[in-house]
Amino acid sequence: MKTRKKLLLVAPETTYGTAADIADAVLITCSELDGSPYEGDRVSRDRIRQTFGAQVEANAAPYATVTATVPLAGSGTAGTAPNFGLLLRCCAMAETVTAGSSVTYQPATDDLESMTVWFVEDGQLQQLPGVRGTVEFSLTAKEYPTMSFTLTGLYKRPETLAAPVDKTVSDIVDEIVVNKQNTPTFSVHGYAGCGQSMTLDVGNTVGYRALIGCESVRITDRVSVGQVEIEAPDLATKDYFAAIESHEAVTLAPIIVEHGTEAGNIVNITGPKTQLSTISRTDGDGIVHYQMDARYIPDLGDDEFTITFK
Repeated sequence: MKTRKKLLLVAPETTYGTAADIADAVLITCSELDGSPYEGDRVSRDRIRQTFGAQVEANAAPYATVTATVPLAGSGTAGTAPNFGLLLRCCAMAETVTAGSSVTYQPATDDLESMTVWFVEDGQLQQLPGVRGTVEFSLTAKEYPTMSFTLTGLYKRPETLAAPVDKTVSDIVDEIVVNKQNTPTFSVHGYAGCGQSMTLDVGNTVGYRALIGCESVRITDRVSVGQVEIEAPDLATKDYFAAIESHEAVTLAPIIVEHGTEAGNIVNITGPKTQLSTISRTDGDGIVHYQMDARYIPDLGDDEFTITFK
């Protein structure tokens, strides 16, 4: 098999773990795609004997994972969800569509959705029902913005692909590079400086559970963190040391990045209450940069960040 001949398809499930029909699946654009087809907890069948040698072991809880890097871009039409919105939804995010205007994703704790994912590799197909996962967003100057998904699903044995996948990509446009022209907003705790990069790791705790009579992939917690790097301002302009100090009081303020200028391909990532928890100096072309870790803090709950496509 050729390593480059891979595809990722996804469809929503009506009932958890009951596989959707591949005819309803959406083809996802990926820049990187890989899978671990047979993971799990292994137990050894131990026997006392008079000779050396390995013991038989069994996979007591088989599951499978897929990792995918997906371009961060809009659907091309304001108010229409991008096709990878299905993946965001199975990463414990609620989708809100405002017709003709925007689609917003924000974290959820209850009533979490699941997807069926198909990993296609040069004539073979592995179906993963009951998929849930987590994702990290990354925007870096002079590079294309990405989302890195880690997806976990129930194990099904790979099989021969019965027929070529006859699907085309829809509801997604090409991503645009991160720079001054395409990224009009980069604001960290009220200061709109010269930004180098930002990341947001949604930080879902994803676990596969195998019990007597049931198996599932559960999301049981979320700690959303990230990092920003910005050209260091002078203290009179913005004192980031005061912002990160937590030994007397904690400062919570927004991190906002908006990328894209054309309707249908604009994405806004906002953390309304973020804590800058560390600071270090780095060199950028001979200029001092501050690299700061960020923690995305909820206010009323399930509101520590929003991802809005408009």
